[in-house]
Amino acid sequence: MQFTNESVQRAFLATEENPFDLDAWNILLRELQTRKIEDVRPLFEKLVKIFPTTGRFWKIYIEQEMKARNFDKVEKKH
Repeated sequence: MQFTNESVQRAFLATEENPFDLDAWNILLRELQTRKIEDVRPLFEKLVKIFPTTGRFWKIYIEQEMKARNFDKVEKKH
C-alpha cells in the first residue's frame, strides 16, 4: 500500500519489517481512520491478527465498519 504522507509511509514500512512496532502502528492507525474502510480493511485485519487481545484496536476497527454502515461485518467480528 502506498501513502502520500512520508511519515505514514515510513510507519507502514516499519510495520512490514516489525509487525509488533506499536509506535508505527499508532501512526498508521491515525491515517487508517481517515480512509474508507473498504480500502484499509486488510490493514485492520492484519492489526487485530497481530494484537488479538488489544481491545482498543478492535474498537477502532469496529467503529470504522459502523461508520460505513457495514453492520453485518460488525456482527461477524469476534
